[in-house]
Amino acid sequence: MKQTIFVAFVLLLCTSTVVAQSRRQMLQPRSDEHLPPRQLSQIDSVITKHQSVLETCYRDIKNSNSDFKGKLMVRLVISPEGSVKEATILDKTIASSKLGGCLIQKLKRLIFTRTSSKQGLQTVELPLNFADANED
Repeated sequence: MKQTIFVAFVLLLCTSTVVAQSRRQMLQPRSDEHLPPRQLSQIDSVITKHQSVLETCYRDIKNSNSDFKGKLMVRLVISPEGSVKEATILDKTIASSKLGGCLIQKLKRLIFTRTSSKQGLQTVELPLNFADANED
């Protein structure tokens, strides 16, 4: 009887060790060397997906100034993990610091696809046009 209990205890101990090792492997950072470079089409897809969020900045100002329209050129610096490390307005035809601040805040929250850490930071420039749909 004592041998049976001892064998069960050893078996339980071995199982616990295997489960603990599996958990440690799951918690270790994944190697990102196999990840492909981030394509501009993937960046465009994220911007398009969040277009309505960016447009809320424009609509808030447009409500108080019906003639409000123009263009902005924005530079994003994206980390290999996909977070926006920097967002800067480069050029604008809209004289509104409120719009720029709102857009920068929202752009910094975007998450892009991960890429290999070997790729380093990725810098892209995006033109943003703000006008009503029925205007040219």
